[in-house]
Amino acid sequence: MDLIFILMILVGGIGLLMLELIAIPGTTITGLLGCGLIGWGIYNMYVEYGTGWGTFSLIFCLVVAILLLIYSLRAKTWKKFSLNKSIDSKVNEPKREIFVGDKGISITRLAPIGIAEIKGERMEVYTSTSFVDPKMEIEVELVEGNKIMVKPL
Repeated sequence: MDLIFILMILVGGIGLLMLELIAIPGTTITGLLGCGLIGWGIYNMYVEYGTGWGTFSLIFCLVVAILLLIYSLRAKTWKKFSLNKSIDSKVNEPKREIFVGDKGISITRLAPIGIAEIKGERMEVYTSTSFVDPKMEIEVELVEGNKIMVKPL
């Protein structure tokens, strides 16, 4: 087997191992393929070019694999790949203040959660009774954070 071909096998194996450790961790397939290619390349190096070149390629591949493992386990490495944005929006945040006693109409069936329109604004509400049919008048019974409890009129 030609030396260039064996070196391409070793480089391909190291590339797959690098993909496993840095780019797509947890897939195992690329890591196993990379280790297999490295093993096959080292075996062919021993068979074709003797103990000296085989041992050199073995030590070189081990050093590169250990350096890749150390690099992939560093905390700064994963900060480059992680999402650094946070979501600061809130769900069901009414534009107008909702108070106990406000009246509205149910848009969907409240069983016990559904959509109602209170003060001209659609929002998710909860009912203290079992069911409220659509287009029934409702009254706000309790406002606790963004949870709005209603009862039918």
